[in-house]
Amino acid sequence: MAASTTDHHPSLRERIRAWVTEFMQFGLVGALAFVVDVGLFNLLQHGPTGILAGHPNTSNAVAAATATLFSWVANRMWTYRGRTQENTAREALLFAFANAGGVLITQFCLLFTHHILGLSSPLADNIAAYVVGFGLATAFRFFFYHYIVFTGVPDEPAQEGVVVGASLGGIPEEWDEVNDGMRR
Repeated sequence: MAASTTDHHPSLRERIRAWVTEFMQFGLVGALAFVVDVGLFNLLQHGPTGILAGHPNTSNAVAAATATLFSWVANRMWTYRGRTQENTAREALLFAFANAGGVLITQFCLLFTHHILGLSSPLADNIAAYVVGFGLATAFRFFFYHYIVFTGVPDEPAQEGVVVGASLGGIPEEWDEVNDGMRR
């Protein structure tokens, strides 16, 4: 007797494909947010007007806040569009909390470079903030978004094959248009 489609558990291949798709979308949004973050940081810190020259942590915080707003909108509308929470304010608060953790990681890297290593050149600032700090913060954010922020269930059908959801601690699943529901 064949199992019904609602009893379908994603195969390892389907789960890997869903994870890869989610990670690629997350990565593209992150890459665009990175451009916003780095560009604004360097404009504020080292740009022609040098509005915040000599204040790398303030420059980083302003740039990161701007990039965070962009990232939340892009992730909510694209990467996790089928997993958004019903309570938008709660989701935004969790997203802000995840990004505050990421900013703290980046800030620590800048503080360590400036105050422990004594390196304060534009190259040292960028390596500390946007290689080491951003890399560590990105890993932290990916897992926080997946397991804590975007855990809602789909409220409307998505296109077939689109990654749409996971429960807390779960895996992304795909929308099954034929059966008008998620594959399980």
